[in-house]
Amino acid sequence: MLNRLRNYYYRQSLTVQIILLIILVFSTFFIIQLMLNRTFFPSFYRQRELNSNEAVFLQYVEELETITDQRYFELQFLYASDFNMTSILLDSDFRIIRSTPNRLTVTILNQDNETYTVEVNDYFNINVNTNVVGVIAPLPDGNHVFTSLFLNDETLISGPCFDECISINGNVSSVDVPNNLNYLFRTYPRIQREQARLSEVFLSAHVHREGWRFPSVDGPLDIMVYVYPLGENFVMAVFPIEDTDSIVSILALYQNFVYASALLVILLWSFRIGKVASEPIRNVESVAREISKLNFDAEAIEFKSKEATSLSKSINQISRNLRSALTTLNQNNQELMELYREQSDQVDLKKRLVSSISHELKTPLMIIQVTIQGILDGIVPEDDIDKEFNTIMQEINKSTLMIQDLLQIYRLDSKETELKWDQVNLSQMALSLGREFNALIKKFKFTYVESIEENIMIKADPHLMQRVLSNFMTNAIKYTPAEETIALDVFIKQNTVYFELTNYGVSIPENQINNLWTPFYRLDERPVDQDTLKGSGIGLYLVSEVLKAHHFDFGIENIAGGVKAYIRIPMT
Repeated sequence: MLNRLRNYYYRQSLTVQIILLIILVFSTFFIIQLMLNRTFFPSFYRQRELNSNEAVFLQYVEELETITDQRYFELQFLYASDFNMTSILLDSDFRIIRSTPNRLTVTILNQDNETYTVEVNDYFNINVNTNVVGVIAPLPDGNHVFTSLFLNDETLISGPCFDECISINGNVSSVDVPNNLNYLFRTYPRIQREQARLSEVFLSAHVHREGWRFPSVDGPLDIMVYVYPLGENFVMAVFPIEDTDSIVSILALYQNFVYASALLVILLWSFRIGKVASEPIRNVESVAREISKLNFDAEAIEFKSKEATSLSKSINQISRNLRSALTTLNQNNQELMELYREQSDQVDLKKRLVSSISHELKTPLMIIQVTIQGILDGIVPEDDIDKEFNTIMQEINKSTLMIQDLLQIYRLDSKETELKWDQVNLSQMALSLGREFNALIKKFKFTYVESIEENIMIKADPHLMQRVLSNFMTNAIKYTPAEETIALDVFIKQNTVYFELTNYGVSIPENQINNLWTPFYRLDERPVDQDTLKGSGIGLYLVSEVLKAHHFDFGIENIAGGVKAYIRIPMT
């Protein structure tokens, strides 16, 4: 009988050992595979990328050498498109060779028999007699550039046009193709940096085959630069090497499926082996579950086997230690989280304030600096000095308004700032808008219509609500065409106060409506006459922050013939 018990004990111990051994072998294999993926595979893949790029570059050089008329444009464009290779041609002194002509241009005979010369930034395979439909904008040198371009019912360029744009629908009469693509790449920062490094002394340390190869200054592992002779000149190419992290991630994901399948098989085989040893583990697991529910009174049964007894004692000791430490930990953690949130909010508030102000003050400060310097240097004629000072004052006023709005926004963000709640006569506040903006309404010959119920009272911060209403009216005037209608309605319906300001003769693209509440966002177009009515750029963002602080529903939406801004205030 004793021998049978001893054998049973040893069988129990051996079962656990087998299970642990299987898990250990599997884990070891997984870790080794993971280490290989993270160490060996990136270098292996990077070397293959280098070899592939080098083969492409050598083939590229061979094809360049076969071109006798030195017109390399199409070949450069082909390799740039197919292999993501940026290349430029250099003279014997490593200077970028200028192309002739210096831009890719097409001459288009429009349907009105007007001829236009248009510069093309990308090679769209535009040939003579190709029908071109689009919109072009003038350049200072008399040429034009596409803002929209359609070829064979395919949209190639689609963008806004702001000034003196011309619609094009005609045929290409001539195409002037440069000798090379240098005009496109010569302004690339990376190209400029790499070209500036080239010299006989520098290249002597990077000899490779018949030319030179060296890593980019942007990083030795992700960009490789090749320089090879081309007759009396040189060709320089920049190859990006694909990041191996994404490849390793895909490989790891695939291997995870393999390992999951292997683990399933191991578990199926281990189930029978570990069945005898499972009871102590289930007991400990049950206690662990109770501990996870913060029930630290549960304790595991101490079985006869050595391993189960040790595990039960350990889990019981953990339970007792956690029970004594949890209360203190919760108290300290709560205090720490409160302190962290307060400090984090303050730091974030300061960062946002400094970042926003510094970003938006750059332009007006530069204008003021340049203008004053011009006056001091005598560049500005005396007759224009007053006009320039007026410009300075406009920029100062605009910056002051922006700073005031930013400060108000960050006050609203700070939890230490409270709204000054009071009873507000919304009807009287709405009526004051007509008087406040009467001069602008007359200037642009608007038809201003009011429908305001009397003595509608709401609970709000009077100063902030006045800012909100004034901002809505300012935007309505700014974006309403002259001689159109602006309508203001204030009324009560179903225990809700409605403030609705509608400006007609204008609409907002649906994909831009949500952006209106973003700081420093402006619509692409506004009436020319009202273009001078510039604000801080954060007016509607301030409006949204104020109304959110009041917990009022608000928005801007397109309606038939116009745009409506609204506020909905529940009556208290």
